[in-house]
Amino acid sequence: MAEGILALLIAFALGSFPTAFVAGKLLSRGDIRESGSGNPGTLNAVGQYGKRVGLVVLLVDAGKGILAVIIAQALSVTDVWVYGTALLATLGHNFSPVLKFRGGKGAATVLGISAFMLWQITAISGGAGLLVLLLTRNGVLAVTSVFILLNALTIITGQATGQIVLCIVLSFLVAGTHLWRQSDEVTGAVRERSWRRFLSIQ
Repeated sequence: MAEGILALLIAFALGSFPTAFVAGKLLSRGDIRESGSGNPGTLNAVGQYGKRVGLVVLLVDAGKGILAVIIAQALSVTDVWVYGTALLATLGHNFSPVLKFRGGKGAATVLGISAFMLWQITAISGGAGLLVLLLTRNGVLAVTSVFILLNALTIITGQATGQIVLCIVLSFLVAGTHLWRQSDEVTGAVRERSWRRFLSIQ
């Protein structure tokens, strides 16, 4: 029990590290939350700081999730606790105390977790998402494609029930955070019945 609680606390602390925000400060570019979409995440980092910095933000945010799971496994906790650390790392990213509980949306952190747990499925899903990005130049559509395929393949390939549930829960957490943070834009897109506007919301 103690090891499990420790793993959860570490996971939340790791997730809370605001990579994109720190990158902006190190580059003397101000607060990323005041630029572009206002989201302290990978897509906005790419838009504001360029692809190289965006890639670093992606890798660090993904690494937070991976490290959280590795630490949990090193503490020899049960799978339930490991899944819990994955959830807490994502919650830490989305609701970082460092950013007054208004962090990113968790996509990179979740993809890091899935890459560590199910690397083959994540590689296929990521490849498909990259193709969508190249064809459409729409980051939101690409990320959406990755998560849809990731969940579908996790179920189709018969992964462990816990992994399937975790994948679904984390996907809904990312989607829910996205829709909640951009509720005004979402409402406007729905009223206009505009899928193009909806899929351009970052």
